Amino acid sequence: MKMMAVVLIAVLFDLQNANLSTEKKPESPYRAESSAYAIHGKDGSTYVTENRSFRFAEVLGDSGNYEAVLLLEETYHNERTDFMEGVRGKATVKAWTLERGRQRELRWIFHETGNEGEVEGRFFRVTAWGCCDIPTVYSYYNVLTGKKLYVSNSDLLKVWWDGDGPQAWRYVALGNVENNKFNQPPQLQYGTDKKVTQRLSVVSAREYYDAPQMFVAINEQLEKSLDLRGSPRNFVIVLKYQDGVELRIPVENDAIRPETAVLPKGYLLRLES
Repeated sequence: MKMMAVVLIAVLFDLQNANLSTEKKPESPYRAESSAYAIHGKDGSTYVTENRSFRFAEVLGDSGNYEAVLLLEETYHNERTDFMEGVRGKATVKAWTLERGRQRELRWIFHETGNEGEVEGRFFRVTAWGCCDIPTVYSYYNVLTGKKLYVSNSDLLKVWWDGDGPQAWRYVALGNVENNKFNQPPQLQYGTDKKVTQRLSVVSAREYYDAPQMFVAINEQLEKSLDLRGSPRNFVIVLKYQDGVELRIPVENDAIRPETAVLPKGYLLRLES
């Protein structure tokens, strides 16, 4: 019995070594360094964090099949100062294309005002935290190209047309597209995750902090998304303010129709290039 046990152990040891010898070795790891420090002054201190991290993103092509595996490196530099409101932030995001057996290739890089970010479908969304009467700002980039598309003060609204893959979706955004220029009217933006096809400024006497809620609808039911597969490509964008004022802006055949919008007195839709 002892001899059989010794033989069995030897066989198992040889098999384990064989499995180890055929295991694939991992590639050299990618590394990033984070830091935190304080800057002390006479009137107070500034606390700084610079967080770097990686993530892999599998991105769909237009047909709905996976087009690329990307390695994203994200850097968020945030500063908070004593006796000052809010957290100032800058985001830098880099994307590399990964292919087996080849060195990673830098695909794009962007810099944006913001405090944090995340992947949403084929978008990369950077969030700049709001404070006091300054609203939260979301900046949406195409994750395949690194191109900036939408700026919004709320989540994108989504409409699903007939078809397969990401190109069947349409998106609606409303926000101040230029950072810290709150004397400009907010822009209504409409398009795909590759291109904004229409931009219209919503001109009124309202202050920037008096922003409406945004909905989509095909009747009186207000929604944050619509599934219009098998239906005409018609719906209404509804902007609803807290005081009850409501703007109804039709979309017909995949285009905003400002000429037939229902607008209260004192409101104007101005087409932007």
